[in-house]
Amino acid sequence: MQKISSYLYPNRIELLANLAGFTTEYTNVYQRQIKIYNGIDNTLEFDIKNADQKRIDLTTLSNISLNVMDMAGNALPNSPYRITPMLPQTTYKGIASTVIPEDDLLDLNHQFLTYSVTAVKNGADVMLYADSRFGAKGKIEVVGDALPTFRDDVVYDRFSGEIDLQGNVKNHTSAIPCKFYEAVATTEMGFEVAMTNYIGTIHIEGTRDSTISVESFKNATPLQSFTTSVATTTTRSFNNVPVGDYNYFRVVWTYIDPVLIGVNNTYPTGTVDKVTAY
Repeated sequence: MQKISSYLYPNRIELLANLAGFTTEYTNVYQRQIKIYNGIDNTLEFDIKNADQKRIDLTTLSNISLNVMDMAGNALPNSPYRITPMLPQTTYKGIASTVIPEDDLLDLNHQFLTYSVTAVKNGADVMLYADSRFGAKGKIEVVGDALPTFRDDVVYDRFSGEIDLQGNVKNHTSAIPCKFYEAVATTEMGFEVAMTNYIGTIHIEGTRDSTISVESFKNATPLQSFTTSVATTTTRSFNNVPVGDYNYFRVVWTYIDPVLIGVNNTYPTGTVDKVTAY
């Protein structure tokens, strides 16, 4: 029998406020790296002390704020986050908390963020430090796979082209995988194709090849098709494309029968701007 131990442990960050104008010999040798997760509101607690390691009455501070940035210095959508003291301060002296909401992390993959904490004391901005060496920045790890999630849509906006021996042009996306490491296997996929003033045929092709080569789609049969003989600007959906034993799909747009448009022209006109796979 296997046992799994779990702990209800606060995501608590220890901070020092340089309010006395000097520091003691205390040095926080190891600052614990904070972890936050997609798919849930993340509550962070703060233990705010002075240089003598005594907790501060947080009613003497105002506008305590958590600034969260990516590695390029860009703030999260709602940063800074207001840090609220836990009341009453006679019981929870120096303890405060804030919440980084689920929506702010929705589109973030696994990555490392930086954070800093500021406050206002007697009308002046003050920095809250991680240790007595005035280390103002800390690290937050965004863990993107700790909770169940949905697979993100994938957008394709760069395409390739081929010309056959008859001079017909065939444009297409790169190979789009349809088999994943999943608890529940994907049985169907969908595609949205955005086009502008397009005349031609668009269809979905599949291949059973496990690796992609120039021959993979050579004899592919269209699974779903759309043809227009008049200039069309729209977004066309291809839904419920069965995966079956296919390993890859691609979206192809090519010539149409000249009889349909009444001219001797096998080249598609207009543009396919974007393909979204979901």
